[in-house]
Amino acid sequence: MKKIAASVCLLWLCLSFGTAQGAEDCIKTMNQGAATVVQGMYEQSCATISWSSGVITKDVKYNCCGPSTTIRINGADWERLRNEGKLDGFRYQKFESSGNNYTLSFRKIVGKEPTNIAPEDFFK
Repeated sequence: MKKIAASVCLLWLCLSFGTAQGAEDCIKTMNQGAATVVQGMYEQSCATISWSSGVITKDVKYNCCGPSTTIRINGADWERLRNEGKLDGFRYQKFESSGNNYTLSFRKIVGKEPTNIAPEDFFK
């Protein structure tokens, strides 16, 4: 009985302290040249969360809690798979640009519908 209680206590400690601390440690802010911010969205292994409005350099906030990759997919294929429910649970980052304005949103497919999630939840 003592072994079970000790195991449960150790598991609780690992989950409560290790996970919370790890999540904080993997959100990184890096200063980089303003001209490389958008390029970094496609080349960084970390998911871009946001960036400051500096002219020469920008502070870019990344979620480095796990690896991510950039892919382009055929829009018709995406819609077909989504409507068939084959993307349920799929997490992705949507990047839209209009002139010099950029919008980042983090999403997860729930059933057949995309829902917004917090950037910190991208790897959960």
